[in-house]
Amino acid sequence: MRGAMLAALLSGTLSAQALETAALLPEGPSRALLESKRPIYCETAGVVPVDFDDALRVFSHPDLMSHVQAAYAEQVLEEGEPEFSIQQTAPAEYFYVNRKGERTDLSEVVRIQTSETTFDLILYSTGKRFFGSYEALIHVRLLDCGNAGVGYAASVYAYPENAVSRFFARHLGLVTNYFNKKTARMTEMITLISRSLCEEATARDEAGEKQG
Repeated sequence: MRGAMLAALLSGTLSAQALETAALLPEGPSRALLESKRPIYCETAGVVPVDFDDALRVFSHPDLMSHVQAAYAEQVLEEGEPEFSIQQTAPAEYFYVNRKGERTDLSEVVRIQTSETTFDLILYSTGKRFFGSYEALIHVRLLDCGNAGVGYAASVYAYPENAVSRFFARHLGLVTNYFNKKTARMTEMITLISRSLCEEATARDEAGEKQG
């Protein structure tokens, strides 16, 4: 099973839609988005050359979002100031405001190791962009690919609240193109941030061993 998924990841043929997101969701707005609406769907997949155990420790950490923000800021430092800063408002609740003053609210719906070789993270978000208000669901699954590193498959389900925006999304692709671009950007961020966080975790462990 793991070998087949790795081959699919490396060949680019793995469909993130096979993640069966709905089965992991509790009752609430995130589940309703999938079951009662027809969201725009985008996906991405790839492999990051890091150790799966390191990735597990990073993604299981209670302060994951703070670490993600720090790693993101470090990655874009050479390009200037980060586009946004993630702020926590309550346990598993966050928000950020981008350079255009557009706010996005994030809720951590699922963060769990689902098997010996997989880990799932699902975020629910709401916000407003040029096409109006929207809600979205982001599902990222990590897969232990052995010596090849950690594979990831991500599904993005986005639903514009405005009926006109949904029409353009279905027939002209304007809104769909927006989310496709954001998903492509997410691929780059997953790769860079995962490597950065895992390298930091490994360095801390090695430093601790030397001190011990």
